[in-house]
Amino acid sequence: MPIHAFTGTAGKLHLADVLLHLPVLPVAAGSAGILLVLSLVLALAGGAGGQKRPAIALESRVRLRLWPGPGFGRGRWVLRRQHGLPAARRVARRARPSLSRRDRCLGPWREYASFAGRAHGWLCPLRVFTHLEQVKLVIAPPQKGKTAAAAGSIIDAPGPVVATSVRADLVAATAALRQLLGRIHVFNPEGADGYASTVTWNMIPGCEDMATAARRAGSLIEGVRARGLDDATFWQDQASLVLGAYLHAAALAAGTIMDVYRWVLEETTQALQILDAHPGAAPTARQEISSYLALPARTRAGISTTIRSALRFLQDPRIAETLCPQGPGTFDPASFVRSRDTLYLVAADTKHTPVPPVFTALIAEITWTARVAASAGRLDPPLCLELDEAANIAPVPVAAWSTWTAGSGIRLHIYVQAFAQLIERWGEAGAEVIWQACDVKLVYCNSSEDSLSRRIEQACGQVRLRGADEVLRGPDGTRQRRPTWAVEPVLPYAAVRTLPAGRAIVIRGGCKPVIIRTEQYWKRRDVRRLLRHGITPQLPAVTPRPVPAPWPELMSLPAVAPYDELAALRESRRPLDALLPRAAAAGGGLAGGTQPWPATMDGRRYARRAEPEDD
Repeated sequence: MPIHAFTGTAGKLHLADVLLHLPVLPVAAGSAGILLVLSLVLALAGGAGGQKRPAIALESRVRLRLWPGPGFGRGRWVLRRQHGLPAARRVARRARPSLSRRDRCLGPWREYASFAGRAHGWLCPLRVFTHLEQVKLVIAPPQKGKTAAAAGSIIDAPGPVVATSVRADLVAATAALRQLLGRIHVFNPEGADGYASTVTWNMIPGCEDMATAARRAGSLIEGVRARGLDDATFWQDQASLVLGAYLHAAALAAGTIMDVYRWVLEETTQALQILDAHPGAAPTARQEISSYLALPARTRAGISTTIRSALRFLQDPRIAETLCPQGPGTFDPASFVRSRDTLYLVAADTKHTPVPPVFTALIAEITWTARVAASAGRLDPPLCLELDEAANIAPVPVAAWSTWTAGSGIRLHIYVQAFAQLIERWGEAGAEVIWQACDVKLVYCNSSEDSLSRRIEQACGQVRLRGADEVLRGPDGTRQRRPTWAVEPVLPYAAVRTLPAGRAIVIRGGCKPVIIRTEQYWKRRDVRRLLRHGITPQLPAVTPRPVPAPWPELMSLPAVAPYDELAALRESRRPLDALLPRAAAAGGGLAGGTQPWPATMDGRRYARRAEPEDD
């Protein structure tokens, strides 16, 4: 029986018509056919009746762990298929080829999924997971649980982890558990929160290949905010080309990044001499440096400013020592991506820290190494990038990476405080691309960002709700009820700010939105077990650096006039008077109180009067 036979003249489905035709349905289909028919009947009956407006407010329903309302994901089977482990297992067939079917079905879910939170429900709330091929964007205001979510993902990561943070709280929360799987590496060049760096990294080795030098130079420039420069993209592109040539020259001479910084500051020709003398130097590197040095002073200053901004971290002696190590023992990305180690990148301050170019270059190098290692297949176990405060200290090109990280065995999670941070760092177009590229958006509640709240309202969509019935009186005076309908947003933008703390909205393509209770890592059993036994990570403390003492007597030194380039040029041309012996014997200068002028025209030398003549 076709479905349109159940509908009346008005095109509406009536449950009575469906039940009337049930006896004539074939019974030979078995129990599966009966269940299919019953589910169809219930679905059609529910669609015909519509969804009524809930009597309890959305905030109260979320606080009571009830279903948020129409338009949100509902039904344990539907949520499990979309946000549960079955979806992660399907992806794990190709994302984790080393896991057998038994490992995927009966093994720990941490090998192929990442826990996000729990949906509505009291007794057995459904757990929401994300799989390995999803790029996740987490937007949370300060002190709302963003670090707690990152800590849980770091603890559960099956392979190597790169975690960034503006404080050492992630190290204190996760290092004790991560050291049970592999080694702990801390790259804290500024010594934030008392942890010293356990690794050093020399970015010069490997730049003998011009392609590697160009890639690392581009990553360094990527972490620079070119503010105050007109057409910043032009300056960044030119600076990337010149810096790559300098890195290539430093690698050919076994130099350090400090040599590159000195070449840029002094604008010397030593890099050109190295490239001319080495037989394996790339011809393009010499052309870039020679063209840069021959540019006009104004253009050269714009490029130099961008490069010096990228290398500003070398002004800190602690960072310079970390990036200019003596001897072997530096960090090796190739061995790291094949291990289960953890690398923490810690910055001191999100506003004034100079380390974003360093972090961006190191993360890009690790990611590139993982991609090369997975050229014959996926990296198994996958590399996990947990980039907290990504817009401030680790501005990696998320939009470009999201196109190939999933296929290379790299799990990428981005954490920011507001959508405005994405616009500030990558621009409006870049922020839109990042929003589109991230498969899963996790937006924490209590956000007062108006543009983000409206964006969430649009992403969650609209729902058709049944309102109060309209009472009409017929011609005979009888009262009749007519239902009323209204199209309303599933999650109004004003409700995002009023939702209870500790909740987040999960927006995933092709699925209805879900409100979850986020994880609090300090309530985990494994974390509490370690705290009960007093197990802490064994990390070195920061060694105080000697600071030079002030000398007050230095203030009594005589003041020196500022350098005058024009006066120095005139002084350098003064021996021209020796070519005029008569004028020099008469008291110097030319007749009439004039001074020699270096400009020539038609082979003759003209003179400029030092003082105007009297009328």
